[in-house]
Amino acid sequence: MMPVGAFIVDQNYVVRRWNSCLERWSGIPKESILGTHLLERFPKLKQPQYFLRIGEVFKGGPPLVFSSKFHQYLIPCPIGKGGNQTQQTMVTPVYDEEGQENYALFTIQDVTDATHQLANFRNIKKNLLGKEIELKTVLLEVQRINSELENFAHVVSHDLKAPLRGIKNLADWILEDLEGKITEESKMHLERLKERATHMHAMIDSILHYSRNISGELEIEFVDTKALIKEVIEELCPPSSFHLHIHPDLPKFNTQRTKLKQVFTNLIDNAFKHHDREDGKIEIGVKDTGDMFEFIVKDDGPGIEPTFQKSIFVIFQTISKKSTGDSTGIGLAITKKIVNDNRGTIELESSPGAGALFRFTWPKNIQTLPSSDH
Repeated sequence: MMPVGAFIVDQNYVVRRWNSCLERWSGIPKESILGTHLLERFPKLKQPQYFLRIGEVFKGGPPLVFSSKFHQYLIPCPIGKGGNQTQQTMVTPVYDEEGQENYALFTIQDVTDATHQLANFRNIKKNLLGKEIELKTVLLEVQRINSELENFAHVVSHDLKAPLRGIKNLADWILEDLEGKITEESKMHLERLKERATHMHAMIDSILHYSRNISGELEIEFVDTKALIKEVIEELCPPSSFHLHIHPDLPKFNTQRTKLKQVFTNLIDNAFKHHDREDGKIEIGVKDTGDMFEFIVKDDGPGIEPTFQKSIFVIFQTISKKSTGDSTGIGLAITKKIVNDNRGTIELESSPGAGALFRFTWPKNIQTLPSSDH
């Protein structure tokens, strides 16, 4: 407990009490100061900023708190301390038992450590405030960049799709005009030109779709995962011969419903689209890992060769060796981006002829934050 110096004066500023702590600090024994006039002993206290305010205490006013400067007029330097100490003096009104006479109680306390702690706290708070401002600035800049990227993708896609439609139409007109007049090889080249234009058109649409899905802020909703997956399957309309096994213990929790639905849609659609049989099996399950749910989407399809696994989550890299108009490789790139932005991970386990298993983690408690590029 920190030592406290204390003394009492009456309304005439005569010292009535002087405790042993003040004796040690000031070197003034109480026998020599009791009964003396405080203002005569310490004339600097006659300054108006002290004298008038102390007078208010005798009239029942609120307690006063003075800094070290006031204290130094009483005690130049406490024993055992240097000149860098900080004291706090409080003056409070006290009364005798009958309430007939008012007194002022002066308490003097060394608050050096507390002052240093307060200064440290203020510095920490200032630094944290600076970091918060810096983070907000970064987030605003990220949002601005994402917005610009989305606008850029929209403009580019619009400007590129128009000439591609023209190329495809020109190929159709040439085929019509030269029907029966061109060789089969030339006809095959024109058909391939149309296919390439269609595929390029799909890739441009994918860029726009990707730009819209890498940014933004979504509301948190209560999600029944099992019902969500059934909704996804209904929208994808798989062949009736497919067998789907949905684990019964899928969770119900608060999360970003739209983003989670996108992840399941892309993974389940991949399992349907790249399966080599009409009677395939797809399994969807979950494991509780503490702070996260670990979901799996597993199929018994042809599997994925190791050379394709290295780049499967890269935009425009497809599982199939074939380039088709409706398969641009955008789905898994978006899936990985969404999962990573929500502090999760996604990985693939597969080998040729043994199917594919996608495993991704998703936080149980998710925060609504604007996503950023990682």
